[in-house]
Amino acid sequence: MKASRVFATAARITPATMSAPLSQSDLKALQSLIDWWAQAGIETAPVSPAEVKRAAPQPRREPQAERPAPARATAAAARAAGYGGAPEQNARDIAAKCASLDDLKAAVESFDGCPLKATATQAAFSRGNPDARVMVIGEAPGREEDREGKPFVGVAGQLLDRMLGAIGLDETSAYITNVVFWRPPGNRKPTDAEIESCRPFTERHIELVKPELIVLAGGISAQTLLRQRAGVTQLRGRWSEVQIGDLTVPALPIFHPAFLVRRPQEKAKAWADLLNLKARLSG
Repeated sequence: MKASRVFATAARITPATMSAPLSQSDLKALQSLIDWWAQAGIETAPVSPAEVKRAAPQPRREPQAERPAPARATAAAARAAGYGGAPEQNARDIAAKCASLDDLKAAVESFDGCPLKATATQAAFSRGNPDARVMVIGEAPGREEDREGKPFVGVAGQLLDRMLGAIGLDETSAYITNVVFWRPPGNRKPTDAEIESCRPFTERHIELVKPELIVLAGGISAQTLLRQRAGVTQLRGRWSEVQIGDLTVPALPIFHPAFLVRRPQEKAKAWADLLNLKARLSG
């Protein structure tokens, strides 16, 4: 390589240009300059292959398109998609004709007015003793409940059983159901329309059981049957009343067991609510 080109390349290599990648021709010129210096007896720092690789021009990377966030199964998304619209069938007329729990269970299982039925395996109607003094009403079935066709049989249900057992209640002394009978996809919260499509059956359920006391497990259950907008943290632990026609039943909102699984630090408050229920039963 001619000396003029070597020195011209060397002149271009300044502190300002060393941060930019060198072209292949510049690298060859630089190597020739180093060889020329070596022949002239000038010692130079060795250039490692790694340094040469770092100096080599890198292929330009096109910016990656941002991946859209995965869709979440939420009640808001369901409402936006029109999921959970008003039922075509008159659920209230159907429920009113049910003279027994067997009639009501059959009516729920054959009811097509709630769109959750299309994505669920089966309805989770109830478990426990319908002649018990206490009726526990939760929110909606989860995966295990959808699989077995009974409410509160998963992890949250096992905790509910231990909670009731701590004050002397079990399946022989409590009757357990939900305000929604089918599992929402992804265990999301049911929409208002989905809750309302099930409400006539839930209210008829209470009328047929005629419990002495109702435990409302979770915010959705309490808000639905007490017709309140306040959250469960404000409603829990305070007795209220569920009114259906001429029937009035004292009701106690409590934390949903699934909430307590996620936030065990709230179990002290849940225990206070259970003692409140026990005292009412004893009184």
